[in-house]
Amino acid sequence: MKQIWHKAMHSTTFPLSVLLAALLTLTACASSPVVQLYDGPERAESDITRVRVPETLEILNINGQRPAGVNTLFSSGYKDLHLAPGEYQIVAFYKEIWEPDTTSSHVVVRSEPVVFDIAGQPGSFFRLGYDTPSNLPDARELARNFSGWSEHVASSERRPTRPSGMTRPGLIGGLTTGATEPTAETVAPAASSSSSQADDVESLDMLKAWWSQASAEERRAFLRWVAE
Repeated sequence: MKQIWHKAMHSTTFPLSVLLAALLTLTACASSPVVQLYDGPERAESDITRVRVPETLEILNINGQRPAGVNTLFSSGYKDLHLAPGEYQIVAFYKEIWEPDTTSSHVVVRSEPVVFDIAGQPGSFFRLGYDTPSNLPDARELARNFSGWSEHVASSERRPTRPSGMTRPGLIGGLTTGATEPTAETVAPAASSSSSQADDVESLDMLKAWWSQASAEERRAFLRWVAE
């Protein structure tokens, strides 16, 4: 695999299809269906909270942090996040590639982000979900006003998503500005949402997330507004 990649990178005549295949294979080899997002050595499943995220949900942040390894493509179809028990606000948006019957090119359908709330206990297992579309028109309709739920698997209890107040990064802008670059190895549980202090913490986390996604011009405009 390394030899193919090396040849592709140093050849102007190497077929693009082979280059893409090499890239996808490397990505698949590097992916893993489990992401540990707590400090210290690996814990037993009875001591952690597991959250299963389908690959069609792209995570922007968890409790205001952007952890590494949660958005790897071409894995097993999902990621299992292993978290310390506690409260979590997972901000994510729907993104799926569709191939229309009328053209040979693909279409990427993307929604705005929503918040999936998790109240994790030791040993609890959650799934993030939504009403899965069966075709491209259904996917576009889903993306226009995306919503979903977090499901506690043992009890089948579902908690609906809520608006995030955020805008997903652009398909190109996120790559050029580094807005989706991971910045955290672990994620700490949030404080209880029942207190005003927790509300302040959540608001601060959201502001930090917005700032991290803003362009240089947007940051300058915001600082000018604050100075007024």
